[in-house]
Amino acid sequence: MTTTKQQTRPYTFTEHEARELLSLFLDFISSVHSNKHIQPEAQLRSHLTGQSTTTSFMQVTQASLHARKHRRPSTRADLRSYVARILRHSQWGERNIRSITRLECRQLLNTHFGRSNHIFCKARSILHSIFAYACRLGCCEINPVDGIEPRPLFEERIDILTLRQIRALLKAASTIELRDMEPAVRLMLWCGVRPGEVQRLRWRDIDNRENCVYIETRNSKTGGARAVPLRGGALQLRAYNRPPDEYIAPRNWLRQWVRLRHEAGFLHWQRDAMRHTFASYHIKFFHNLPLLQEEMGHHDSSLLRTRYLNLRNVSTHSAQAFFKME
Repeated sequence: MTTTKQQTRPYTFTEHEARELLSLFLDFISSVHSNKHIQPEAQLRSHLTGQSTTTSFMQVTQASLHARKHRRPSTRADLRSYVARILRHSQWGERNIRSITRLECRQLLNTHFGRSNHIFCKARSILHSIFAYACRLGCCEINPVDGIEPRPLFEERIDILTLRQIRALLKAASTIELRDMEPAVRLMLWCGVRPGEVQRLRWRDIDNRENCVYIETRNSKTGGARAVPLRGGALQLRAYNRPPDEYIAPRNWLRQWVRLRHEAGFLHWQRDAMRHTFASYHIKFFHNLPLLQEEMGHHDSSLLRTRYLNLRNVSTHSAQAFFKME
């Protein structure tokens, strides 16, 4: 009687399984280099088998949003909008956050956030923060977004407003329908106050004795307080007699802002044009970069040097005329 050995056929991985294993291996190699204090064997076993506490992507996302509840309403609304898109397109809500791979993250970002480099980078940043929060909680050992490079962002050159355009804005803001916009326009032009900041300012923030406007920490975009002198057309703000607790900008700000630009004859408006105008005329007139940095609320001068200053069409005469305007 003869016996034959039963031959076993080698298992063949499907293309999807092969990609998953490759992604897991790459994530493991990356985590070994970034977490040398963790034993590689235990880390690989935990990553492959998910033996530690199971936490869903939705749970971590909600906890991450809750941790940022102190942020401004507009910031939280922006975060929730991106998170909703991530959840809708990824369908990761109930998945164990440890099981989400770098390959899946890259595919999500490229497919659903890839049309614009700015949107891609913002979505990547938010997704990265969710996984980073999970790592801090101990829900996973590595951040799969670490290996996804952000796309390069090329800043558009922002042309500053001419004296004629500034006069057109002030003329439109002096009409009966738009006169509530005039104080905000003057603050943005001659004090470099950001649109988001000017909406949070109240009349008590204008100090007539010290001749300045205070942007306190709670009203500042960057979280740093600053005091900016009233110059040029901003000096007109001292003549207003409004209740201290009243907001300087009107409630229907966005609608009025669009209407104001239309009435002033602007067919195209570049974002931050007024802040760039203030910066360019300021440096041309005062020749003091540290002073400008302080008044604009920047932590250093690098952004001013690379993006804000546009002196091509700014003459000394026009800078003087700008700060003498009423």
